[in-house]
Amino acid sequence: MSSPTELHLPPNLPYPIKVATLDVKQGASVQRGARLLSYSFKYQSPTPGVRPEVRFGTWDCSLEGTIDAWKVRVGDEISLQRSKHRPVIAIVEPCKHGVQIGGLCGICGKDMTDYDYTGFSDASRASIQMTHSAFGPTVSMEEAQRIEQETADHLLKSRKLSLIVDLDQTIVHATVDPTVGEWIAEGEAWEARQAKKASTTPKDTDSDSDSDDTASDADECNPNWDALKDVRKFRLGPESFGVPSARGQSKTKGKQKVIENEGCLYYIKPRPGWQEFLHSLSTKYEMHVYTMGTRAYAEEVCAAIDPDGKVFGGRILSRDESGSLTQKSLQRLFPCDTSMVVIIDDRADVWEWSPNLIKVIPYDFFVGIGDINSAFLPKVEPLAPAVHTPTPNKTTTPPDASTSVVPAESPSPLTQPEERERAEIESKAMLTQNSLALEAQVEERPLAKKQEELQEASNGPEKPQSGNDVLTEVTSPATPEEKTKNEHLRKALLKNDDIELQRVGELLRGVHRRFFDSYDHRSPEDKNRKRRLSPGKSQPPKPYDVTQIIPEMRLSTLDGVHILFSSVIPLDTKPETTEIWKVAHMFGARCYTEITSRITHVVAAKHGTVKVDTARKRGGIKIVWLAWFTDSIALWRRQDETPYLLDDPTAHAPSPNLDPHQISSDPEPDADDWDVEPAPAGNPALELDDIDWNDINDEVEAAMNESDDDDDARSERSSVRSAMASDDDDAMTDDSRSQNSPKPTPRLKRKRLRSLTPSEGGNGDLLQEEILRSPLSKRKKLAASRTGSSRLKEAFTADQIASARRSRSRSNSLAPGSPSLGVPSPVEEDDADEGDDEDDFLARELGEEWG
Repeated sequence: MSSPTELHLPPNLPYPIKVATLDVKQGASVQRGARLLSYSFKYQSPTPGVRPEVRFGTWDCSLEGTIDAWKVRVGDEISLQRSKHRPVIAIVEPCKHGVQIGGLCGICGKDMTDYDYTGFSDASRASIQMTHSAFGPTVSMEEAQRIEQETADHLLKSRKLSLIVDLDQTIVHATVDPTVGEWIAEGEAWEARQAKKASTTPKDTDSDSDSDDTASDADECNPNWDALKDVRKFRLGPESFGVPSARGQSKTKGKQKVIENEGCLYYIKPRPGWQEFLHSLSTKYEMHVYTMGTRAYAEEVCAAIDPDGKVFGGRILSRDESGSLTQKSLQRLFPCDTSMVVIIDDRADVWEWSPNLIKVIPYDFFVGIGDINSAFLPKVEPLAPAVHTPTPNKTTTPPDASTSVVPAESPSPLTQPEERERAEIESKAMLTQNSLALEAQVEERPLAKKQEELQEASNGPEKPQSGNDVLTEVTSPATPEEKTKNEHLRKALLKNDDIELQRVGELLRGVHRRFFDSYDHRSPEDKNRKRRLSPGKSQPPKPYDVTQIIPEMRLSTLDGVHILFSSVIPLDTKPETTEIWKVAHMFGARCYTEITSRITHVVAAKHGTVKVDTARKRGGIKIVWLAWFTDSIALWRRQDETPYLLDDPTAHAPSPNLDPHQISSDPEPDADDWDVEPAPAGNPALELDDIDWNDINDEVEAAMNESDDDDDARSERSSVRSAMASDDDDAMTDDSRSQNSPKPTPRLKRKRLRSLTPSEGGNGDLLQEEILRSPLSKRKKLAASRTGSSRLKEAFTADQIASARRSRSRSNSLAPGSPSLGVPSPVEEDDADEGDDEDDFLARELGEEWG
């Protein structure tokens, strides 16, 4: 016999009310619409000054059955708050209509669509959809609890848990690119030719050996064929796109018209290791499929990877039945208890990082294709850039499927017609977007383009090489014949090297082991106490609970790690609100905003930040790239920091070339600007304190006081140069040799003064002292011998400038561009010594500036 049904007063009564009479006795039978009780209330007239009057009302029964017990008495006052939490009457029903199919009760067959003045519909009593089919029966909350209890008992006896499996990019990868079909046809044709060659007789083989060898060289197999051998294919009709045909709205051409008329051909690549993964875990889990694809798509994929139905057994839930295109709801299949349910999916955002979730690294076999059944969803960004992306506006998101999984007393957010209409419009827009993405993939053939780019990159001369490639090329250079052959070899775009299912399988086996270890060691109280499943009510945590085990496993990943992020979180963002911060805490790490003594890791996105430099100076802190953090949380295992360490750029700075035979840092020793011998190698560099600033001031003053039209000074310099004529000949010989060298360095006509040996001196110590005198010494001597002041400090009138220009134009001995204003031309000094004109460089520069 079923338990009595408790009824509450409706919320639309004029509370507070007072029970006046109980019109049905306990144990009496009642029909729908029968009066149960009458009540009184005070009516306040809207007219001012009128006293409230007492009025009466009645409450009729919305069910049929036998009165089991009254929960109120005559004279009780009932408020609105009390009516919500305390029932008024309990009625034993012959049928609670807890299972309904197609508008009929699945138990008694009564029509559930009747609706009368009581405002209560029997259809609302069974609103929970627990089956995987959209047309399956709906059940009440009480029936859902009973079903889940039976299911849990059955799984515990079988030592199993429930596993919800996503399809796309978790177990398989799908595409509609026709390039895959062409590659498969090419590989199958190549295998047919090889089989035909292998079946030839030895006589034929001997006679045609030369031709067979030639054909073997020319018969090249598609490089992607090995990875495509286990690809399944199937065709779905136009209805698989999820949107009405546009045949009557617009005229399509080409391949789009073929898709509209014939549907679309899908290619499915199962993830490596899928057979062992599914069959080994099917002994520990009862598996369910939950996909964003259509029902037809999900059934075809399951037929390809589970043809016998032994793994999934028809437990398939697609977007056609889930009730949402943007979210997945665990309550869609398990509305009451999720303590024995595990999820594997490549996307955590659609599950809102459920504690039951084990995130899988996405499977991208068909490079650049992504998830073809969720093109309308936002793309998953890396954790660091994700904080730069604004959160999508949730007000435009269709309601979650969990909104329909509520008790009958809770109002559904989709009860308003305008809300349902808006949700339908948004759903159609998303499906249209997904359909357009599929059509674009068929039309644009992205895999063919990527294969062509890969081939061009591998054959091009500008192809970048890694260190290992360069070393291989140096140690074993390819012959011209090999290079020509390599240019025609095609590179494989598709790789069959994924091992993710092995890692996920180990995690799932670990969850199963920990669950049943805790279940076997539960306390005697738990063994004797019957589990009560009541959604929405907090229950004491128990050790054999998946929602406790999986978070504990996540927390152990980075346990004891204290992280400081550098150049990862934007400065204008509150760190505690970012996704990377939340994920770090979810995996056991502790995050900080400043360097403290507790910091163990600095996770950086680039070199040279203040936090990185401070941590390096402090020492004892591991400075790693952001990839260390992302890889650790992706694999649920703390990675070794050594390959991820952020190198110190100053530790690898190249040391200067200290060649003992190099006397100058210039590429050519004679190309320096002053006639000064370079410092010997090995001497310390010139420090700021070693500079004699007095000498520099004297040199500047000498240059300002210099008068280039002084004949005495010019004759004195001529005599000094005459004494150095023999030395200049040697210098000219050296200069001519440097000019004959390939690619001479452009420079001024300046020569280094060569030191003379005592035997070469000839003129005694006085001449040697004059020859070895530095430019500063020469300028000091010339300045001291002059009596007049420098003409650079004098002012000139416009008439003097014009006169100087006329005299210069009449003189044929002046070189073009020589300075005026009474300053002698450098050509005169070149007559004395054509090679050394550095003393007049100020005059030349001034002349060029003044025109």
